[in-house]
This record gives sequence, structure tokens and C-alpha cells, in this order.
Amino acid sequence: MGFRRGGRETAAARRLRLVTLLELVRRAVELQDDADEVIAACGLPGEPPVSVARRGRQVGAEYARLQGWVLDLCEDDEPGTLARRIGELLSYHTEMLDLSLKLAFPRYRSPRLERRRQELTGLGEPARTLRETEAALRLWLDSTP
Repeated sequence: MGFRRGGRETAAARRLRLVTLLELVRRAVELQDDADEVIAACGLPGEPPVSVARRGRQVGAEYARLQGWVLDLCEDDEPGTLARRIGELLSYHTEMLDLSLKLAFPRYRSPRLERRRQELTGLGEPARTLRETEAALRLWLDSTP
């Protein structure tokens, strides 16, 4: 990738990559309230309004874009790196929205799917993990020249 020379990343390139990663995480965290609202609306009793589906698709598409950009930044990274973990968290956010919408607007309704749908409350623990990751990234960048 363009950041690396001979497999090694310069300090300036690493910092630029981390600043970019922080901006992507910041945007993802900013979307969490919208995602939680959509997921909670999908879990309410009764038929959700079509506006929930529309908003859910918009938020999900934004998470998918962010995830793609993060994966581009970490394509040469080893599994378990911070960037890869962020990509996994964004994948969870995207998939959770998609699952919620599929349960709220199914082709066929069943009592089992309806029970699953009504258990939906929000993004849960991975959302907190992403917020903590943002704070840690920000702290690290602020303390590094």
C-alpha cells in the first residue's frame, strides 16, 4: 500500500494512518445514537414505520462505507491489530442494523422471529468498545509527537 516503503511504515505515515483511523472511528461513534434508535424501533411491538427501514439502510450504508475505508487502511496488517479490530467492530454495527431490519420487515412472519425481533434493544457492548477505542486512540495521538 502507499503508506509503506519496502514493507516498513515511516513514523509520519503511521501517524497519518492513525489520525485517519481516528476520524473514521469518530464518525462511527457519532452514528451510534442513530443506529440504537433504529434498532430499538425495530424491536417495538407492532409494525414499524417504513421510515425506520429507510433510516436504517442509510445508517447501515454509512457504517459499511466506514468499514470499507478501515479495511483499506489495514489490508496489510496482521490479524489482531487495532485497525483490524476496529474493522470487526464496524462489521458488527453494520450486521446488527441489517439483522434488525430483516427481523422488523421479514418476508414471512413467525412467532420465533417475532420474539427475536422484540428482544432488540441496541448495539450493546461492541458500541461501548468502539467508544473506548476512540478515546484510547485520541489519547495516544495527543501524547505522541
